[in-house]
Amino acid sequence: MKTNLMQLLRLVLMVLAVAGVIYAIEFMERGIAVWFWVALLGIGFVGLLYTFRLTQRRVARENRERQRLEKKRSRSSKR
Repeated sequence: MKTNLMQLLRLVLMVLAVAGVIYAIEFMERGIAVWFWVALLGIGFVGLLYTFRLTQRRVARENRERQRLEKKRSRSSKR
């Protein structure tokens, strides 16, 4: 649940960052404001990739553990 909440938060921040980039490019001279929003967008993207990888690792670990337990059960039932 915590991972999903963090992914949702990062997604919202990325949407805000895109809006900020569009606003900064449209209404401000090219300066630090544009780079701030671009950096925020990049941080959000990296965060989403990181949490996705963590989730995939957790799922793979759970699958391996489940397979190991099933294998162990099948060996003990054959005896």
